[in-house]
Amino acid sequence: MIKKICADFKPSWQLYVDRGLLISVAMLLGLGLVIMMSASIAVAERKYGNIYHFFNRQLVFLVIGLVAGYLTYKIKTSFWQSFGAKLLPVVLLLLVVVLLPVIGKEVNGSHRWINLGPVSLQVSELAKLIMIMYLSGYMVRHGKNLSQSASYQPLLVPLVVLGITDGLLMLEPDFGSVVVLTATGIALLFLGGVKFSRLLILFVGAIAVMIPLVMMGYRGARVMAFLDPWAYASGKAYQTVHALMAVGDGGWFGAGLGASIQKLFYLPEAHNDFIFAVLAEEFGFIGIVFTLFLYGWLVQRAFVIGFRADREKLHYAAYLAYGIGFWIGFQVLFHIGVNLALLPPKGLTLPLISYGGSSLLITMIAMALLMRVHRDTQIARFGVSEKEAQKLKSRMTRKKNNSRGANYAR
Repeated sequence: MIKKICADFKPSWQLYVDRGLLISVAMLLGLGLVIMMSASIAVAERKYGNIYHFFNRQLVFLVIGLVAGYLTYKIKTSFWQSFGAKLLPVVLLLLVVVLLPVIGKEVNGSHRWINLGPVSLQVSELAKLIMIMYLSGYMVRHGKNLSQSASYQPLLVPLVVLGITDGLLMLEPDFGSVVVLTATGIALLFLGGVKFSRLLILFVGAIAVMIPLVMMGYRGARVMAFLDPWAYASGKAYQTVHALMAVGDGGWFGAGLGASIQKLFYLPEAHNDFIFAVLAEEFGFIGIVFTLFLYGWLVQRAFVIGFRADREKLHYAAYLAYGIGFWIGFQVLFHIGVNLALLPPKGLTLPLISYGGSSLLITMIAMALLMRVHRDTQIARFGVSEKEAQKLKSRMTRKKNNSRGANYAR
């Protein structure tokens, strides 16, 4: 009774919208548009003769992301639980298709994008979200076997799927996405009840496989340059050195918005892979702390939403929220680690801030899924409020009247 009163007392938007998540996402989007515009002015003017080129494109993808996010929010998480596994073969097929020369678009030696005319789709971004959906559903279906079975068999299926996906991503190549996807998958499996000893063996095995892959070809040269960047300042460590210079020049309060020197063709991909360095140069240590606070707030809300869903026995929704939280958290840490020379360069975007239509679109859909998990949890907890019940009743009445009218017309 008390729950019902609470549900009726609160306006529906307050009951079904996680304000902390909404505010953190809105502030990151605002910060992203500002710093991305600043970081892209020089390269946009040189390449396209229009300083607003990248900004305008980012705005277009933001609008598309908002529409896609709204449509995603209107769909119950139970639908994705039944449909998520069916999307896995589609995304695996896309990961194969992107490698075909006719369809895949090559940028800087990598085949990561499917050319769709005026826009391109980065399949690896979609693969991260679909893999989280698949693993969440698998753990709901086989959670008891994963945690209690003495056999490794229940663990083999998700590991094979994860391995195939990672293998296709390596062929692009997109080593950064492989690291994020693998870390997210292992974290989710741990939450699903897989024993720590088994995960430790899996982690050691993954490291053993990744080390030779990392040391092959250009990646090996990057690792050597990462270990001693100043010795390779004009070569493989060029990006790392200039990122460190940007961060160092920022000081406590930054050089000011638009005053970055490194973005003026010194720092490659300043509006994308190294946007955090530009942010640090223009906003300083205070800007770094504020950005980390916003991301920490977002990830914290994802875990709180997941915990509440788990408490209401909405296990798929909980895993989905946890997975998105891990994904965003890991990607932010890896991006910042590269910009601070704590990790070798990997080519990862900073979610909601870096330029990139596919990244922004998929991240907005992920945020909408988080908000939908919160809504479904609130409905499970409080029930539907009187206002919502009235809306549903009137909607059903209209549908009945329309169907009667159609039958009469026949």
